[in-house]
Amino acid sequence: KEAPKNLLVMFDIPEDKKIERNWFRFQLRKFGYKMIQRSVWVGPSPLPKEFLDYIKTLKLKNCIKTFKLSNPYSF
Repeated sequence: KEAPKNLLVMFDIPEDKKIERNWFRFQLRKFGYKMIQRSVWVGPSPLPKEFLDYIKTLKLKNCIKTFKLSNPYSF
């Protein structure tokens, strides 16, 4: 939780995948991410490989974009 918040995660998960969207938000919270806007979160990088692999399994990879920040985000 003390790691620098240097990864921005943006997502647009369709309404018909509401369960997956809620699960995704829950996981981001577990990883220490903070919500900036409803679908824009910032937290430590990298996201766990197992998590990213599971995102592919759920067919959500195209709904999610990540951006590495040059400076850590501060709240």
